[in-house]
Amino acid sequence: MNEAEWRAARNSRSLRYAGRVLDPDKRVHLRADPAYAARYDGQVAILVAANLFGRMTPALALDIPSVPVVAPLPWAGVDLREYVLKQLYAADPFGKFAQCNASDGDYIIHLGRAGASAVVHGSGWNLYAGPAPSPLADDETANPVGPAMAAILAGAEAFRSALSHPAAFQLNALTWHAGMATAADAPLPTALSPGALWFVGLGSVGTAVLYFLTLATRDFSARLFDMDKVKIHNLDRSPLFMDRHVRWQKVDAAAEYLRGLGITAVEPEPFALDESPAWTGRPLGVPDVLISAANERNVRAVIESNFPPLQIYATTGRNWQAAVIRHAPFEDPCSCCLFPETAHAPTTCATGSLPQASNGEQMDAALPFLSFAAGVMAAAEILKRGLPGYPFVSNRVVLNTSPRIRTVPAALSLRSSCICQKRSSTVHRQMLDLPV
Repeated sequence: MNEAEWRAARNSRSLRYAGRVLDPDKRVHLRADPAYAARYDGQVAILVAANLFGRMTPALALDIPSVPVVAPLPWAGVDLREYVLKQLYAADPFGKFAQCNASDGDYIIHLGRAGASAVVHGSGWNLYAGPAPSPLADDETANPVGPAMAAILAGAEAFRSALSHPAAFQLNALTWHAGMATAADAPLPTALSPGALWFVGLGSVGTAVLYFLTLATRDFSARLFDMDKVKIHNLDRSPLFMDRHVRWQKVDAAAEYLRGLGITAVEPEPFALDESPAWTGRPLGVPDVLISAANERNVRAVIESNFPPLQIYATTGRNWQAAVIRHAPFEDPCSCCLFPETAHAPTTCATGSLPQASNGEQMDAALPFLSFAAGVMAAAEILKRGLPGYPFVSNRVVLNTSPRIRTVPAALSLRSSCICQKRSSTVHRQMLDLPV
């Protein structure tokens, strides 16, 4: 396959969703303040920004210092610049990536507190883009959420403005409000253990949740469910899949990533949830969280009819939106309240419009930054579990990236005829290994 064919396939979903991609003839120049690049939060911002922009355009230049990656990032000790360039070419072997100075006409993204007239900065739960200097305080906890989201929303603004004049934004990911969270509000502990995580769907959103979780902790087990294989069009939206993974089972590619980071308790299952004995025969109290990022085979009914645990997942929508959703047993409406089986609609995980291909195959479409944003939002809510004051937000929060960046709480409502109104709470508590 030559470059033109590969790029047409890789960009096909962005073109289907928005009718365009970033102009490949205008270079994006990603640079970082040296002090920020030496910190955990700065390195998260660099890694995420490069990962995202490298999947959105082949014309990406870097100006980042050669510094060692710091702990607790999983690549601690390796050279940051070398690692970033290696990952860029692994995702796009035809890219034109290089370390160099900016040229006239480049679209510049400057990561850090200061050093340019406009900056992109994230630390702790907070994120900001706008005139320098950034108003954010440095957060010394190993929290990837603010810096990752800052980098992603910089990508959203680059796309929205067509590499022209991005708008400023400020947000905190603790409460998903515009005001800043302080370091004392809900600091992430040094040792994070999300427990047993089961991922139903390893597409762009599911793999993004995995990726962002591993930037904070590797102390969890993962069971991975997905029937599909990696295709070239998956490469622009998933932060995990590389060009060499094309035609791999998605669960195997994700498992390879996790095992490469030292996570040994990984169980890939290359089939649907309703075909898995592990689901119907799971032990009491397992898993701790179900990340249900799939929409095939009436998966919501399959989940809700078998007394599920806490569900946290995210979706993308047709209007440049991403949303994080939580279903806490006995507290929140269930997923079938939101997506009834009788009138089943896809949950639009990484999906925009859903036209049919000429061969009858149903096609999805999305923008890369929406899948990345959805992944961060779900990972953030998983990381918040166990913090004093949890939950901090409504059971659904919607992120809008156009015409401006803003978040909106959109609480779910119970549906009177839903399965969750009929099932036994006693059996459900037994399945969750809770006192009856």
